[in-house]
Amino acid sequence: MRLYCTDEEFMVHRVPRAGVPFLVDSQAELVEPANAYLYEISVVRGRTRSGHTWRTYAKYLYEYFAFLEENGLEWDKVERSCIVAWRNSMVQRGNQTTTINHRLRGVARFYEWAVGRQLMGELPYDREEVQVYKRYSRHGEIDASGGLVQANELTLRAPRKLPRFLLWEEATRFVSHLRPHRNELIGSLMLLSGLRLEEAARLDMRVLPNPSLHSEGRLLRMNLDPDRTPTKGAVERVVYVPYDLGRQLAQYVTFARGPLLKEYRKRVGETQKSTSVFLNKHGEPVSLAGIQNEFQRASRESGVKATPHVLRHTYATYEFLRLSEREGRDRALLWVKDRLGHSSIQTTEIYLHAADLVSHEETDDYHAEIYAILRDGVDDGRKARVSKTKAGRETAPHRS
Repeated sequence: MRLYCTDEEFMVHRVPRAGVPFLVDSQAELVEPANAYLYEISVVRGRTRSGHTWRTYAKYLYEYFAFLEENGLEWDKVERSCIVAWRNSMVQRGNQTTTINHRLRGVARFYEWAVGRQLMGELPYDREEVQVYKRYSRHGEIDASGGLVQANELTLRAPRKLPRFLLWEEATRFVSHLRPHRNELIGSLMLLSGLRLEEAARLDMRVLPNPSLHSEGRLLRMNLDPDRTPTKGAVERVVYVPYDLGRQLAQYVTFARGPLLKEYRKRVGETQKSTSVFLNKHGEPVSLAGIQNEFQRASRESGVKATPHVLRHTYATYEFLRLSEREGRDRALLWVKDRLGHSSIQTTEIYLHAADLVSHEETDDYHAEIYAILRDGVDDGRKARVSKTKAGRETAPHRS
């Protein structure tokens, strides 16, 4: 079993559609109707616009259909016991409970689609009602009456884990070890605005706020438009960038990004122009893998183990705590939910308990240390450029 994605040569009504996933079995034959389902998710449905989401759905089906192929089973003739065997095999391989449940739910959605298309008579598993103990009304109050939802009976009971976050002293120490200054800015966007790794690294110039149009000390509104910059599920949302961070980003664009882009256009042609905020030393958009490697290096050198998502968790924990003191816990939770782009308030509720582990004194001026680190990075970069220029002048041969 293999998983592939289409390239630009794949056309849908004469329009190129790259990135559509599809499965091929060991005999090099297309796997139907799995591919029909993935095609509908990728091309037909308007709600699922993200290529990352398409690949995630495809990976769930890939894992399942590889199991079926290995055991000589047909997808539309399996019984409940077959899916149980697949689930148990994942448990034996040491897969995490959340990973197993995501795969089970992904396959369940495929079977529901197949039944809806009358490709099979009934689901090969039962569904059960599960009590949801908390919901929020349209006005933001907690609804303690609860509700019932239908759930796949085969999913495992998963203990609710607290998000891993950093104490502020740890967060500032980690960010101070990120190199070069560009990566400090990317890390700071996750830490101070709650962006995901791809959202921060692939930020587009056209959504970047202009600090010169605002007063000092204000939060700068930034609209993450999925047509310009990537967001999870290709859903538009609003985040807020602290004024000092916005100013640091503007200085990076002027003093670092501009020269990189100029050299890149000289090399590949004047018509080429990237709209990405963050560029590597060749003037190209930064690599996500490169940033991940830099996070690992900074973790080793700082003694603080951090990932991009840990910085996002840290933002959510401190932002919730800061706002709850002024606006109350319910409003703070809704605010953090919208900033993170969560579709359900229940996903955000994990920060209720995480915030209880943080001292309230730590929320006072917790941005200031990050700004000091960023200013040092800008100053060091300017000093390095000046030193390099002076050295070049001193060693340049005399022209007669």
